[in-house]
Amino acid sequence: MMYLRITPVDSWFFRDGRPFHLGEATSDVGGLFPPSAFTVVGAIRAHLARSMGWREGKWSEEICRVLGDGYDLAGLRFRGPLLCREGDRGPEMLYPAPLNLLGKRNDSGYEMRLLRPGEEVECDLGRVRLPTAEKIDGMKQLSGYVNGDQLKQVLRGEVPEGRVIPRKELCGTEYAVGLERERDTRTAKEAHLYSINRIRLVRGVHLIMGIEGIDEGLLEKLDGAVMPIGGEGRMGCVEMLSPGKGVSEIRQEIGPIDGRVRFTLVHITPAFLGRWPRPGESIPGVPGEVVSACVGRALRIGGWDSVNRRPVELKPFIPPGSVWFCEAEADELNDVMSVSRIGEYTGFGFGEIALGIW
Repeated sequence: MMYLRITPVDSWFFRDGRPFHLGEATSDVGGLFPPSAFTVVGAIRAHLARSMGWREGKWSEEICRVLGDGYDLAGLRFRGPLLCREGDRGPEMLYPAPLNLLGKRNDSGYEMRLLRPGEEVECDLGRVRLPTAEKIDGMKQLSGYVNGDQLKQVLRGEVPEGRVIPRKELCGTEYAVGLERERDTRTAKEAHLYSINRIRLVRGVHLIMGIEGIDEGLLEKLDGAVMPIGGEGRMGCVEMLSPGKGVSEIRQEIGPIDGRVRFTLVHITPAFLGRWPRPGESIPGVPGEVVSACVGRALRIGGWDSVNRRPVELKPFIPPGSVWFCEAEADELNDVMSVSRIGEYTGFGFGEIALGIW
């Protein structure tokens, strides 16, 4: 798989799940970051289609054979988008902080704990094992990002060293007001005022996107490209990374204990499951059953139909950082270790997970 580094020319605008229709009393729409895989993949495919002669309307049969159409990716496969930050020791990949990580500030910095399934308790879900830990008074979930070494520690069931990187150190939000003007008079068009939140990345922060299943000659057209990405036609610069400088998968070796395999699934990118499993149920494509979970509020992700010029239906995705605590039989170990993505739309980059233990 080859990897692309995408850097904004200025700021970006990525819609969140709130309504953004004429006449609706919704303001400050936007602020979704990182953008969904649908957005980034759509921008990449559109740029490649333009390089093959497309200008507007539906793609030709030739383009569809190479790039697919809509949710059909033909032979393409993507990974990401993921965040990368340039540091003193070179590029550093960043991952959403797992939601089983709690913490609070103290005199020496951060004090953190990891949640694990506790004893069975009676609640509205029946008798279940809710996530818990000792000495967590005053602690809360730490939203932000961790580096690869910290994520590996969490996957080993250890409290990570250092601190969680807050979002404000990676990007900021800019409030903007726009209006539509009358074509003839160039004056403001009545009832066409809107307000949005744009995203501006801190210098040295980039998006990383993996791509495979494409002809090398066509792939080279992405290197050095400047393409629109997201809303308002905001631009991004694309740079192809050298082979071997991509993103390695983070995995933790797992072994059976007392005839059972106890493992965690940590979401690296959002995932779409038709139905979210309850304790005692299975995750599609994953051996064993769910014991407990730390799952965030659903992300409502849609997209843009460029042919019909309208938004795509919003769907609820499991947010990155969510954690499932699962158990399987010992003879299912190899099947567990083979899991790398779950849910639908995995070819776009959704559903990537990291395996750990608890």
